[in-house]
Amino acid sequence: MRNRRIPIVGAFAAVLVVVIALAVIATRGSQAEQPAARDAGSKTQTDAASSAASTATSAAAVPVTTTVPPGPFTTPDMPLSVSTGATSGLRSGDVVSVTASPQNGSQAFGVEARLCRGDAAIEFDGQMLPTRAGLCIPKPFSVGTNDYVEIRNQPPYGPVTVNFTVGTGSQTFSLQDGSQATITCDATHPCQLALKLQYPNGFGFQGVPLTFG
Repeated sequence: MRNRRIPIVGAFAAVLVVVIALAVIATRGSQAEQPAARDAGSKTQTDAASSAASTATSAAAVPVTTTVPPGPFTTPDMPLSVSTGATSGLRSGDVVSVTASPQNGSQAFGVEARLCRGDAAIEFDGQMLPTRAGLCIPKPFSVGTNDYVEIRNQPPYGPVTVNFTVGTGSQTFSLQDGSQATITCDATHPCQLALKLQYPNGFGFQGVPLTFG
């Protein structure tokens, strides 16, 4: 009986050795694969971060511009007509006279006038506010000239006239968003008198071109 047990025990021991050897090999293989996987994951994350940084840099390099439609602009179908005095060859201190006359039984409630860039289409209230849009001067170019004039008409709300004293020069000023605007009115830089015309149930805008001598 003892002689028969020895081969069986020997065979069992041999099988056990093989199983242990296979387990050790599998463990070493798994440990070898983990650093490679970590390295691959790290490389993927690095590539993604590099791509994102490159995209952000490209986006930052694209300049952002604000396009101002060419002017002057006139609101269509207004129930007022506008007539003016001399608007060319102007010098600082000259007076530009503008009259708004009701048409077809309408009325003229009032006129606001601002000295503004000559190349801007002013179509909305906000565009007439100097520090919001940067299209009109925030103060007179010189003493005795105007940057803004408002005339409120009286009943029966017939024709209303604005006498605007123009100035020449250049102004640079800050806007509400922190940027800056520069407006120049002189012999080489035409400007405009931007009008806001008020009438029953609404208002409109008209730009009167001005040139300087």
